[in-house]
Amino acid sequence: MVVKHNETPMCFGNKTIDSGMVRMVAGLVLVMFSFLVILLIQPSSVFIRFSQRFQTVPAIEVHSAEDLLRQLKANKLWEVQAYSEVPAVLVNKFPEDMPSLDAATQKKAFLRVILPAAMVALSEVEAERAALEKILAKFVHPPQRLAFDFGAEDYDRLVGLTPNEVYFLQNLCQKYRTFEVADLRRRINPVPVSLIMAQGALESAWGGSRFALEGNNLFGVLTWDKPGRVADGREDGKAYSGVAYASLLDSVRSYILMINRVPAYKELRHKREETMNSLVLASGLHQYSNRGTDYVADLTQLIRSNDLQIYDQCVLASKGGMLGRVRLASLEDFR
Repeated sequence: MVVKHNETPMCFGNKTIDSGMVRMVAGLVLVMFSFLVILLIQPSSVFIRFSQRFQTVPAIEVHSAEDLLRQLKANKLWEVQAYSEVPAVLVNKFPEDMPSLDAATQKKAFLRVILPAAMVALSEVEAERAALEKILAKFVHPPQRLAFDFGAEDYDRLVGLTPNEVYFLQNLCQKYRTFEVADLRRRINPVPVSLIMAQGALESAWGGSRFALEGNNLFGVLTWDKPGRVADGREDGKAYSGVAYASLLDSVRSYILMINRVPAYKELRHKREETMNSLVLASGLHQYSNRGTDYVADLTQLIRSNDLQIYDQCVLASKGGMLGRVRLASLEDFR
């Protein structure tokens, strides 16, 4: 026997409301809210922290050329050979007395410093490419172009992507200055270690130039009419100076990004689809200097005479999976 109790009617203003209906609506709202919470806490298949850097990579501060040599030897970088596993140990800045070393020692020290920096920077590019491919694989119909004006068509096309993945694609397109998927894939690629070493050596006088010692600028990157910087020369009536970087690693990062997105190196990027031979790719750098083909000749000669291609076979040591993470910094990096 069911006993019915008298219930006080629920009212909204002067109107009586069915309490059963209120409970049903409240239950539906609770279910929908729970479902929304579950969706929001689902882990992204490609989760990227955009301010992330390689904070766990050991960094060395050196105070003299003698200290640099001692640190390189202590960290097992001095005797690196072909096919070696390279310790991910970074030197933040060359010592002021770098040029005091004899020529052979200075060259070797320069190469042992730039090698892990180049490999860390390249591993970041490779991680970006892997993340991009993982996201593109989620599209039912692979797009030829990524657009983010978010009309109805864009929402349909981006279905299944997390907000983090959409943000990643937006920033990647801005960073590499293209929305075409084919070109994005062409640009997000490594540069041979031997080419990075050769250009760094040529442009920085093996780490002894003023730009390298005062601003960690290994690749002769210039800026025009920047206030607060000492002008180093004039071109077309405008004062220019070397760009200053926070570390040698940042200089290498900037160089790789420049090669991967600046129109002047389009030829190099197309050649790279067929080969990673630095002697071949060097021909795509004829616009890097106003010396043109003579500059390319010097670059290839430097690669050959110092047997730099042996470093293309090295691998970067990884401790606890600290490498292979994507680094996308602030929007300043994308300009």
